[in-house]
Amino acid sequence: MQPAAPIDSAQPRVLILTATDRRRGAEVFSVRLGEGLAGRGWVVDVVSLTRSGDLRRVGIDCLTEVDSAHPGRLNRRIVRALNDRIKDFKPDIVVANGGSTLRYGALATLWSEAPLAYIAIGEPDFWIRSMPSRIANRWLLGRTTRVLAVCDATRRQLLELDPSLAERIHVTYTGVPDELFTIRSGEDDPGPLRVVMVGSLSDEKDPLLALRSAARVRGVMLRFVGSGPLMDRIRDEIDALGVKDRVQLIGVVDDVTPHLEWANVLLLTSRTEGLPAAILEAGAASVPTVAVDTGGVREAISDGVTGIVVDRSDVDGVVRALTQLAADPELVRRLGRAARLLIKERFAMDHIISGYAARLAEVLE
Repeated sequence: MQPAAPIDSAQPRVLILTATDRRRGAEVFSVRLGEGLAGRGWVVDVVSLTRSGDLRRVGIDCLTEVDSAHPGRLNRRIVRALNDRIKDFKPDIVVANGGSTLRYGALATLWSEAPLAYIAIGEPDFWIRSMPSRIANRWLLGRTTRVLAVCDATRRQLLELDPSLAERIHVTYTGVPDELFTIRSGEDDPGPLRVVMVGSLSDEKDPLLALRSAARVRGVMLRFVGSGPLMDRIRDEIDALGVKDRVQLIGVVDDVTPHLEWANVLLLTSRTEGLPAAILEAGAASVPTVAVDTGGVREAISDGVTGIVVDRSDVDGVVRALTQLAADPELVRRLGRAARLLIKERFAMDHIISGYAARLAEVLE
């Protein structure tokens, strides 16, 4: 999204920062947030700090040619490029979406009068462990005027890290666009239970737990939508488990709709999450979720009503949940219908954008 020319000097100007232009949850939401704010009269510029090089990318301007896969330590080219963008665009507020954007936003706004808002999307306890890292992140958080945590789990962990945030941190959920509520899932189709996992095939998402659990439930079909560093290991594991006829590796997609239409159930086995966009999107399509309890999972799922939440210490919990759903198609349908109602009531995008607009406007008052 290119910088828009001001129509009225009274219009608030917001610069939204993403880490990369890769098509991921944070980047996609940044674009939707920008579009929503623009529709409410804001002048918006959404930019990525680095370039992914991916064919499947969001359509935003990249400030640098730095490879997002290997950004290294603090990169001076990124700092200079962001400083130049702030000077040219003259935002009334800068919004850093995600931890890697916070450090650059904090530095760039040292030389700007624009306040900094930070969208915290993950679990600090998982990513911030060493004492030097904790000290550095407390300084960065101290540079913020407003912190918007995507779930209460994130809010609580940030407050433990920096209690001084109490007056300026708020839970502000991400949401799902209206078109996802029109998707018809495969709930009425006969056959085996069709399970989809959507997300990066990386250690923090623990796709091997998903694979091994699904392999133990007779007849379950599992589809991985996404790519990542564990792809080759997953292929080897599929061969070792002898489930090649029951597991599909789709790779990265631009549109998750066909896969939600195919699925009966979403499976989420992450070691860490903020508010999982995959659960929201699946629920909008009437696809219930079996999820390991982490981050904001219990804020996106009403356990036993819109899905099933499993404790990570329960090593067979995912297997039992999939077995239960495979044997009870009516339960799958009931959970899916309730999931759609919950997501529409709590996470519809128009409502979510209004919440962000209100919180950001508070900073400018």
